[in-house]
Amino acid sequence: MDSIEKWCIPDMALHEFLWFFKGRDLPLSHARTKAEEYLTNEKSAFAPCAPDDIRFATRLMKKYHEYNDLVILSVAKRLGLPLFSFDEALKKLAAKNSVNIFAKRSSEKQEE
Repeated sequence: MDSIEKWCIPDMALHEFLWFFKGRDLPLSHARTKAEEYLTNEKSAFAPCAPDDIRFATRLMKKYHEYNDLVILSVAKRLGLPLFSFDEALKKLAAKNSVNIFAKRSSEKQEE
């Protein structure tokens, strides 16, 4: 992600990130620190959820657990930005909805 000039982070993705800490029973201090890192990073730009994102998600969701991913997908689609995700189900939804997936450069793949 260091090679990306600007990170447009849907607010729903940040909420999910913080709930990840709760789900792993990680200390609240770590969640606060990581949230602050994203909030103050010069590369971070936050994209709030719009009413149309909620409409998109509620129209397409087949089960409640799909809602968050669909909101994130809708934000990317609305802004015309590629999606970066490790979530394979979300990547499939993106492909079905004509949203590009951010592809790692070959040099970044080798560093992993």
